[in-house]
Amino acid sequence: MSSPPVFSRRIQVTQPDAAGIWPILLLCLAYTLVLVAASVWLIDLDATGWSSALNLLAWFALFALWLVGLVVVVRAWLWLETLWRRPGKRRPKLFNENAQVDIDEAGLSVQGLGHVDWIDVLSLEGIPDSDNYLVVHTRPFGKLLLTVPVDDVAPVLNHYLSLRAAPTQPATGALQSRALVFCWRCFLAWIAAGYLLGGAAAIALLFNASDAGFLKTLVGLCVIVPLAAWLVWFIPLGQISTFAPSRVRAFELVGTQLRSTDGSWQADLQHASVSRRRAKGIGYDFSFIAIRPPQGKRLDLLLEGGADQEALLDALADRGLLPLTNPEL
Repeated sequence: MSSPPVFSRRIQVTQPDAAGIWPILLLCLAYTLVLVAASVWLIDLDATGWSSALNLLAWFALFALWLVGLVVVVRAWLWLETLWRRPGKRRPKLFNENAQVDIDEAGLSVQGLGHVDWIDVLSLEGIPDSDNYLVVHTRPFGKLLLTVPVDDVAPVLNHYLSLRAAPTQPATGALQSRALVFCWRCFLAWIAAGYLLGGAAAIALLFNASDAGFLKTLVGLCVIVPLAAWLVWFIPLGQISTFAPSRVRAFELVGTQLRSTDGSWQADLQHASVSRRRAKGIGYDFSFIAIRPPQGKRLDLLLEGGADQEALLDALADRGLLPLTNPEL
């Protein structure tokens, strides 16, 4: 019988500060939408001869302006964030050290920072186009950026995160599971807002169709309207895809009591409405568990098919808490 994998090495460990990522992304998207709308409206798409050559130069100039503008937007927001931050409420110093990291059956340990049990290792996140960085999301320490070849550490982390036997804790009788937490009503509100913004953009274009010309109006309807909708849809879709690892939470099920390990949520499922649902629409198709207690905070858990999530579904079904039906929304 082979021994379980172990990782033990001194590597760079950093707690990245990504508190301002959402405002920056929204500002960049809004800036892009404004620039695309301006380019369609100002550039003559019906031009021929020398005018068409000038239009081509104008497109290149706008592209260069877009690249420079993105840098300006990011720098401006970082400056404003520093200006608005109160001196008496500075963020705690983030960990950034070359430290000994040990990964084994007991969990993840970082010298100088502390130990994390496996239930509190929530998810992994890779860095695009990089084989030497890996982000580990944890409950007590938030994000941990490990500077190490991914092939050296990812198999060890995935081994322990995917163990089927891991969710059951014999000492406490609790079943531990991880799931992505989101708000279904908020998700629907953002989707509806995207449709409304796209519809408003289409109406504005059609009202000005006689002044703009057929070709400009057609390009506007095919480019600006979908872009306006996706500008809004990026927020809810990003929460369940690109930024999903940061929204994963750990839960414990003891009998019919379900609670988050950070103590922010708990409910007796015996007295709550529990249902498994499937949502389908433009750009999304997923299943989730909707938990509606008679009092207190509602909870929506996105299902991604992990072993611990399957164990949670089986436990809920065994206790008669989860109907077999899977309604489609």
